[in-house]
Parts: sequence; C-alpha cells; structure tokens
Amino acid sequence: MLTQKIAVHQLTSAEREALSQQLYPLQDQLFTGVDYHTFRHYVVDSTAWRTWLYLQHSEQGELIGYLALHTFRRVIGGKRRQIFRMETGKLPAYRGKDLTILRAMGRMLLHSLSGLRYESFFFACMVYPSSYALAAKYAPRVWPAYTHPTPDDKAALLDELAESFQLPPVAAGQPLVRQVGWITRESSQRMLWNPAVNRHAVYFTQLNPTFGQGHGLLTLVPASVGHICQAVVRFLLGRGKRLLRTH
Repeated sequence: MLTQKIAVHQLTSAEREALSQQLYPLQDQLFTGVDYHTFRHYVVDSTAWRTWLYLQHSEQGELIGYLALHTFRRVIGGKRRQIFRMETGKLPAYRGKDLTILRAMGRMLLHSLSGLRYESFFFACMVYPSSYALAAKYAPRVWPAYTHPTPDDKAALLDELAESFQLPPVAAGQPLVRQVGWITRESSQRMLWNPAVNRHAVYFTQLNPTFGQGHGLLTLVPASVGHICQAVVRFLLGRGKRLLRTH
C-alpha cells in the first residue's frame, strides 16, 4: 500500500477542484448522504489553518482510501484552542493494514509543539461505532466514556465546538447527538456489537442509537504533546500484539 501526502492548504482553486474530483468517487462508494459540494466543503475546502490529506493507493495504483487532517486555531470559550478534526474512508478489504493514522498523529504532534500557547483537542462527531471505539481504546482520555463522567467544563466545550462547526442537535435532550449526514453504505446487519468484545462500541450505540441515519456522537480527546505521545505508544503496542497473534 502506497501513501501520498498533500498539503491541501497550499493548493490553488484549480488543484483543489481536481483533487475533489479524484476523491469523490471513492467517497461515494463508502458513504451516502454526502453530495459532491458538501464533501468538498468538509474535506478539501476546509477553513482550517492547515489541512493535510493522505491518499492511500493499492500496489496497482487504485485509490483505496484517504485520511484528511484539519488543524483549526480559534478562540473558543474565551480561550485559545487548537482543534484537530479528521475525515477518513477506506475500502473494507484494506482496513487495518497500514499505519497512515500514525502519520496524522505525527502531524498533530508537530502542530501541538508549534502551538504551545493553545490548548489542543481532537474533536469529532463520530458516525460509526468502530471509529469511536478506536479513539476510546488508544487515547489516554476521551469524553464521553462509559469508564468516567464528563466534567462540566468539557461538556460545555463540546457544546461550544458543535456550535462553532455548525453541527445542529438531532433532538432536545440529546446534546451529544448531532446531525452530520454521513451514512456508511455497509449493511446495518453488520453493526451488532458484543459488550464482551467491544464495550466502547456498545456504549456508542447506546448514546447514539440512530447513527445509521447520519447522526454523530460529539467526542473530545485532549491532544497535548504528552497525550499524543501516549496515544502513539498505545497504538503501536496494540498493533504489535495484533500482528503477533496473526503470525
């Protein structure tokens, strides 16, 4: 598997158009509910301070996945915040077979080092149980989580970030569930999770039972230099154990 890195924030308008046209057929294979213009707005034309895109190709040159990492630097809640956001998609046959996520985490680490005056977080509105479970498994801390309550200040920050990124609530009384619109094309029959196998994924489905309708769960992860380093170590240890089990 080959990975191509692109500094999207440095591209011209014509180059962004060509990139969007290249990416959207893959996006359309993986998700419904996202038209071309919405996809381009999210992934390629982001207002982020920096956007890095990692394109994944098969040995035959086929585009089989992508990961977009956005770094925003804003004043939110009266404080300087550095917010990392991410979109990713990959054909099922190639999932779990590369370390592109480590490249993104390395970029986050560099941005955290260059932005020490900012309080850094990874913020997402997760639309799939396994994505949330991955963050909950490897991050030193995540909110919300079944293992610990969400502090009031973090709950307030989640709400402020949701408003900042224009993620409207799905229903009253469910402040963590927001309208995203990205719906995986995988059969809902495969979305059954065993608590004994993945408690994080089960917790996600309890909080966000309508995720199959394009509803996301607000998720916050601290992303200081120390937190990112801990997450990298945990990921490498976890991936190493999995490789040992398969050999």
